[in-house]
Amino acid sequence: MGDNVLGYCTLGAYAEYVVVSPEQVTAKPESMPWDIAGGFSANGVGAHMCLREMKVGPGDTVLIHAAAGALGTFAVQLARARGASTVIGTASEANHAYLRSMGAIPVTYGDGLVKRVRALAPDGVDAALDIAGDHALRASVELVKDKNRVRTMVSDELAAELGVPAVTPKRSNAQLAELAGLHAQGKLKLHLRQALPLAQAAAAHRSIETGHGRGKIVLRVESTS
Repeated sequence: MGDNVLGYCTLGAYAEYVVVSPEQVTAKPESMPWDIAGGFSANGVGAHMCLREMKVGPGDTVLIHAAAGALGTFAVQLARARGASTVIGTASEANHAYLRSMGAIPVTYGDGLVKRVRALAPDGVDAALDIAGDHALRASVELVKDKNRVRTMVSDELAAELGVPAVTPKRSNAQLAELAGLHAQGKLKLHLRQALPLAQAAAAHRSIETGHGRGKIVLRVESTS
């Protein structure tokens, strides 16, 4: 009783209390602030699932689209933790320094993306994760030889059309415990863009929908007990 944990659920998270099974929680590292814990699970586990299915490993060159966002931030760091030798991340120029701070090579998205990525990776791209949309997914398929090493979190219909496998939603507290351990070791960090009260949830969504933010926005639910 009284243990500090972090966990995940698929619905109903805008609440003061959420009931989940023991298989959906793991111990919260003492060094992890609650605001970070609140924004850690969904994107962290999502990135973990994708990179596992893409078989990212030592020596790989990996392309992460929308790399400065919350999911991209996790994916960049996890790719490095899994041994990828080169991680290329697409982002607006305002976020290029941020990507470099995580060990990624930044590249501007938009027209000419494939050519710019090939200039950075003359030996080719081994795996790619699309978090940006159709244009990024098409570029990924053009850059990666094996479609089985491409995933998208946003363009499911186009993925089916192009023969890119869908992400298998297999979540577990073992994944979350691994991520929490990397955070405790200082190998996995989450940039917190904003922490807003629940009453400002609409403002939080508007900020997310601009598509150019860095890191994660979390909502604080103040206990009434």
